[in-house]
Amino acid sequence: HPDAAIADFLLQEAEKAEPGSLVVLPEYANAGGLSQPEKLLSALPRADQMLKQVEELAARKGIYVSINVLIRRDGKLRNSTYLFDTTGKIAFVYDKVHLPPAEVNLGIEPGDGSCICDLDGIRFGFMTCYDVYYNEQIEYLASQKPDIILIPGYQRGERTDIICAQAKLTAFRCNAYVVRSSYSMGSDEHGGCSMIVAPDGKMIKNIGKDVGTVSAEIEPLKKYMRS
Repeated sequence: HPDAAIADFLLQEAEKAEPGSLVVLPEYANAGGLSQPEKLLSALPRADQMLKQVEELAARKGIYVSINVLIRRDGKLRNSTYLFDTTGKIAFVYDKVHLPPAEVNLGIEPGDGSCICDLDGIRFGFMTCYDVYYNEQIEYLASQKPDIILIPGYQRGERTDIICAQAKLTAFRCNAYVVRSSYSMGSDEHGGCSMIVAPDGKMIKNIGKDVGTVSAEIEPLKKYMRS
């Protein structure tokens, strides 16, 4: 059961966070490593379980946690990113807007487009995986002047150089940090690339194809002043 092992690993890594940190987990935290529809749906019960675990973790350690899960909520199947505040309360839920064919065929419902959350003086923006291909969402986010854009991803088939370019251009266009979390797909030139990008488009950290955690200290409200 790769999904169970991945879920356990993600929560173990989150335990290492220091108070006040922001933790961003990858897309499908409850169903990582799965692709067949019936197996994806069988991982749905783990979504509620992981949300309860993250709620407890955020409150106990005093950290912000962003977790993406495949979940059934209000009778609808969703690809949802939850942001928990440092008291363990849900501050925002972003439902992925742009769904690839596999998610449409699975029956996932797209979100309504709400992708901005103000929390403790920081303006968070949200995108999920396939969303990064749609410039209209990037332009909308730019108009909302976010400070940090959270991007849980999977992108198993995309080249690493394109993944890096997408993150850098999104950061620069929105004048915001981009924090992207994804899965390593081995040693080829596809997938991976959990990273932190500065508002000027500079790559602060990029884990590449390694497995583990990437972290950095940032000034959340820092902006790039055009020359």
